[in-house]
Amino acid sequence: MPTLFESVVSAVTLFMGSTVLSTIGFGIGMTTIPILLFILEPQTVIVVVNTVSVALFILIVHQNRDELPFRRVGPWAAAGLLGVPVGVLILRDSDAGLLKIAITSITIVLTLVVAFNVRARIPSGLLVGLVVAFVVSVTLNALGIGGPIMALYMLTQNWSRNAVRGALSLYFLFVEAAGVVGYGITGLLTTERIALILIAVVPVTLGFLLATYLVKRMNDVVFRRATVAAIIGMSGLVLAREIAAL
Repeated sequence: MPTLFESVVSAVTLFMGSTVLSTIGFGIGMTTIPILLFILEPQTVIVVVNTVSVALFILIVHQNRDELPFRRVGPWAAAGLLGVPVGVLILRDSDAGLLKIAITSITIVLTLVVAFNVRARIPSGLLVGLVVAFVVSVTLNALGIGGPIMALYMLTQNWSRNAVRGALSLYFLFVEAAGVVGYGITGLLTTERIALILIAVVPVTLGFLLATYLVKRMNDVVFRRATVAAIIGMSGLVLAREIAAL
């Protein structure tokens, strides 16, 4: 069972992460994993973060259902589901430190492209979307990161902030819910991890409520800038930690 210290730190960290995710549609892994890895082992961190995220995705999808492009998300969700078994097996069997460095480095580069307003150079076709959806599903279920890459792709669609938040959450809901099933099948959902998930329910809900308040005070320009800033900041934090750990 988790200690009191582990429980408190996890609750506070997941509150902050759920606020970020519920505000911009992604980022709970990138904001919480670097902190939680200091007190918990990697498998526990990723299983807990991905599992509690599922409830948030349901709430965000419901909240943005009127602007959600359901048909556009369907093919991405299907491609993402194909990547779930790969991600679950990587989490179970592999050391993913170097892969974290590679993924976050690429994310920072892509974010700078968006930050300098050259979105027209980023391919936005269906095939690119399917490849991105598959790769992100693998990294999410294996490493708990990768959401910013899907966010960057969806930003090329020029949708409203609510459409982006809803579309991201619907895609993540499919791939992470399937991932949780995979965690259960492979024995990764241990008693300790389930206890941490239950502890996180209240702070995660509070984070969603705070984010709902914040989103109402954002326009599309502020949302896009917040998204880019969050990607750069969170990716840089993870990258620095992994390089320091080498």
